[in-house]
Amino acid sequence: PPQATSVALLSALLWAAALEPAGALLLEVMITSKWSQRARRDIQRNALSSCFKLVLGDHMVELLFFMGDYNNTDVAAAEREQEEHGDLVQVGGPDSDPAVPRDATYVLDRPAARTYRLAHGSKWLAENRPDLDYVMYLDDDSYLHLPRLFGHLEQQGSESLAMGFVMETNLDWSGTHICELCDPCGPCRDEQSLQDFCAQFPDMAYGGCVMAIQNCRIFDDGEDMASCVAGKLSGIRELSEYFGSKVAPRWMLGMGWTFGKRIVRYIGRNADRLKVRGAADVMLGFWLAPLEGVSFVTMNEGQFHDHPQERSTFAKGCSTQTVLVHRMKPESWQADFDAERCVLRCGEQGSTDE
Repeated sequence: PPQATSVALLSALLWAAALEPAGALLLEVMITSKWSQRARRDIQRNALSSCFKLVLGDHMVELLFFMGDYNNTDVAAAEREQEEHGDLVQVGGPDSDPAVPRDATYVLDRPAARTYRLAHGSKWLAENRPDLDYVMYLDDDSYLHLPRLFGHLEQQGSESLAMGFVMETNLDWSGTHICELCDPCGPCRDEQSLQDFCAQFPDMAYGGCVMAIQNCRIFDDGEDMASCVAGKLSGIRELSEYFGSKVAPRWMLGMGWTFGKRIVRYIGRNADRLKVRGAADVMLGFWLAPLEGVSFVTMNEGQFHDHPQERSTFAKGCSTQTVLVHRMKPESWQADFDAERCVLRCGEQGSTDE
């Protein structure tokens, strides 16, 4: 299988520790990619190469794509791509997962594709890039403003850094009180049709039932509502049983996050022991929970966000704070991205110009 060589994002990149200038940071950009997504890989190669030219100082960057098993992939095409770019690392595991609702937490009956590659990709980096300082775990449809990212990393200086859009959520929300969902509470609490419907789910609080109904309307349009709510309750129980908890420790949205080298090495050493059947982003919380001294840095205030054209809770217009924009489509790259300045224009708040 193709294995990454020492080819760097720029041909002049040197990884020998003895040649590293004082104060320079070594950043690995890890992207887990499906074999079928060659177009996304090419976009990332071009975008990050352009943005790296604007990084001040002697910082170094390497972009690597971590790949799963070939499955039905054209092996000859994969080998040609590796010969051309030298940036594919095949760590195995499933190439893709079954279709699941967007933004849903899930557990599979075998390793989840991205989760497996995150764990074993971290292991590969810890063994083959021992001098790295940080790893940027980037989704393949995310824009990354490298100069701004380095600005944040220069301020942190922590080997235990965990930086991203930080979340704290319940895995089991079946006990949600109705007044947590409705303000004012009275109209929801007193709606007889909802009460009658939810009476068939005695294992759920009234608020939990209403929350399940809301989820069904968003993600399962057209399915019988009673069957859908029953499925949500079953899914909640499966999650809680697998993770061993009704609450997820702090985790980071899958759009992208940065770990310091201590965390990367910790994940790498334990890659063969960590749970890998669950959704990658929530799984991060459980991977980090036993580790002392994690330095969480939130990027929730406009630094990391979804593209504003997406119907998403995390969508926001670009600004001079923007470091990462998720859910980029080919037409968004074409219309919004200025490669020469590493600028993304999106939304009413204007461009990311300095």
